[in-house]
Amino acid sequence: MANECPICKGNNQCGNLQGLPAGECWCSKEVFPQKVFEQIPSELMGKACVCQACLERLKRDSKEESGER
Repeated sequence: MANECPICKGNNQCGNLQGLPAGECWCSKEVFPQKVFEQIPSELMGKACVCQACLERLKRDSKEESGER
């Protein structure tokens, strides 16, 4: 389903699916590290948006792995 996060299966709150104008979704202002895409099963790549909780968790994990604060 398009509104299901491909990582956690929770609701991704996709603004495009909610009818928001292009560029108004929460994700349009975010940076997605490569680690996010590595967590998405290949069969779901490009079919649904990652949720904000998974994005934040993976960004935090990426910073910890690289030693950033």
